[in-house]
Amino acid sequence: MYTSRPKAPLCPVTVYLCEDTIDGIFTAIYRAWADGTSHTDVRVRTNDTMSLFETYIFSESDGTLARKVQRSIIQKLSIDIYETCYQAMLSDDNKKASTLYRFLQKAFRCGSDILNRLNDPDVFRIFELSRTVGHEAHKYLGFVRFEERNENLLTARIQPKSNVLPVLAAHFADRLQPENWIILDTIRRFAAIHPAGKPYFLQWGVTEEMLLSVPVSDHEKDWEQLWSCFFNTIAIQERRNTDLQRSLMPLHYRTYMPEITK
Repeated sequence: MYTSRPKAPLCPVTVYLCEDTIDGIFTAIYRAWADGTSHTDVRVRTNDTMSLFETYIFSESDGTLARKVQRSIIQKLSIDIYETCYQAMLSDDNKKASTLYRFLQKAFRCGSDILNRLNDPDVFRIFELSRTVGHEAHKYLGFVRFEERNENLLTARIQPKSNVLPVLAAHFADRLQPENWIILDTIRRFAAIHPAGKPYFLQWGVTEEMLLSVPVSDHEKDWEQLWSCFFNTIAIQERRNTDLQRSLMPLHYRTYMPEITK
């Protein structure tokens, strides 16, 4: 009598859960890789229901391990691939860590030509995430509005979909080098803080109430009213095109822009 050969037991997948930060994702990738890429995955920690057929390990962020992954990407692949990966990790997509993990497995096998293989779904997805973050960051470079506050401080608030603050901070650190300024992502409670003449730093846990605790300067409201008056005066009411305005400047960019009403 013929009997079927018993199947080998399936190897359970070990999922490394990480913080939604650059260091958190890179650290989890390092540990998952060391454990073996054939049965591991990396995911950003969320409230999603866990599977009965997976083992979960929470990976604490470790700057030393994260720097090792960073150096490996730059030295063994290219700086362009690293910048693409870095920007993709700023996305709000909750599957980005897993996608990046699979992308890097393929990248280290085939080399720096990986970005040209857009027919691969993981390569295409990383490229797409990076492009989306870059597009939103580019928009905010023109839409960020600073307020002058007491104590010689400029502040700005944003509500981005992706975590574009690291990109914005590098830009404004170059443009506003002699100024004290803070840009706050009010959704993530994440701030870029720049003391005049010094390097900026990023700080988690900063609230909008903390930012607004410093009163605006005496002239700030006057400047806002003057700018709104100028904006409305040059507008031609008969040629107003609300749909075009929303296309060029979506509503979620306008929360902290005094010259434009929603």
